[in-house]
Amino acid sequence: MEESMAKKETQQDTEGVPRSSNPLPFVLPLVVFLIIASRYPDFASEEEPDLILASTYWYVGMIALQVVLAVGLLVYFRKIYREHFPFRVSLLSVVVGAIGVVVWIGICSLQIEPKIFGLMGFDFSRPSFDPFTLQDSGVLAAFLFFRIVLLAIIVPLIEELFLRGWFIRWVEDPEWENLSLQGLSWKALLAASAYGVLTHPSEAIAAFAWFGLVSWLMNKTGSLWDCVVAHAVTNLLLGIYVLVYAQWHLW
Repeated sequence: MEESMAKKETQQDTEGVPRSSNPLPFVLPLVVFLIIASRYPDFASEEEPDLILASTYWYVGMIALQVVLAVGLLVYFRKIYREHFPFRVSLLSVVVGAIGVVVWIGICSLQIEPKIFGLMGFDFSRPSFDPFTLQDSGVLAAFLFFRIVLLAIIVPLIEELFLRGWFIRWVEDPEWENLSLQGLSWKALLAASAYGVLTHPSEAIAAFAWFGLVSWLMNKTGSLWDCVVAHAVTNLLLGIYVLVYAQWHLW
């Protein structure tokens, strides 16, 4: 009886009342983020100190711009997000996030994807930037602040809002706006993992496993915000790991 009531309450997160069918609030923050990310500098192609310094300042500026614009858009569309997904978080999301970082680091440490793509002549590696090469302590502090905020807050929000707030529900049914996050078909769940692979090609296997894990959490609790918290916990722990062990390629 209690389980039935809990499931009914969970389904009310996305069912029961008419909701906005406009995908723009779920799509736009991620699109803006990706457009700016496409302008990240390629440190590997630069050798002159002056060019490296200029690229460094450009990189810090791009990250700061991503944070500022994302916050503006998330605040602007906040009522629509609450309309679709009343805030509800469980402790399980923290546990899944902690397990997720172990899965991500463990699989990435095998370096399977770079070896495969290297044989095929492709290079999907991310900019590998050591912030502690910065001579200006103020710029270093700004970079670390915006990079951690981006990693642990902004990315989890904009990616989960896009992926689970709109995309996989739309894959399930074009009339997506009132669909529950529980009980989605394998088509929608595989779409989530496929998205992870396409957006993280240099960590494709880790991405497939991690996004599948969070899809399990989504189906278990039916809460978008559980997915956001799990994503945030994984990313925060990953950021700490990167800083402690200087694994800059995982930024």
